[in-house]
Amino acid sequence: MAEEPGKCRYIMGILEKNKKSKGTAFVYDENNDYYKMEINGIEFVCDSIHSDYEKHAVELAQAYEKRLPDIVDYLMPDIKEMFGITNSDVIANSLGKPSIDLDRGTLTYLEHTMDSLHIIEMEFDGIFTAFYNSCIDG
Repeated sequence: MAEEPGKCRYIMGILEKNKKSKGTAFVYDENNDYYKMEINGIEFVCDSIHSDYEKHAVELAQAYEKRLPDIVDYLMPDIKEMFGITNSDVIANSLGKPSIDLDRGTLTYLEHTMDSLHIIEMEFDGIFTAFYNSCIDG
């Protein structure tokens, strides 16, 4: 049986990407073309793996619950305007599973329960030490 044109090159590309993630907790997600890992229910994603990403992801995962009230406070004005919710506990419980893009420094909520149409996203620095540019997009 003959090989499909380009199939070998495609498979070699996948093998090369998986080889690059060898020795880390990141796994290449072929469908989304990024590397990902999960710690404490938080998904971490990146386009390429940098030497400090694993350590940074662990630090972010450890700090997330402690910093969640500050995250909610930062998002509160946008959530109040979009959904009319002002109770911090309700917001915190509605955010769902966070996704952190280590390349972009963004925290995203794709599975929140405030509605099924919008994505909630914000930028951050450090270990959630500063927040910028929140956005609710749909």
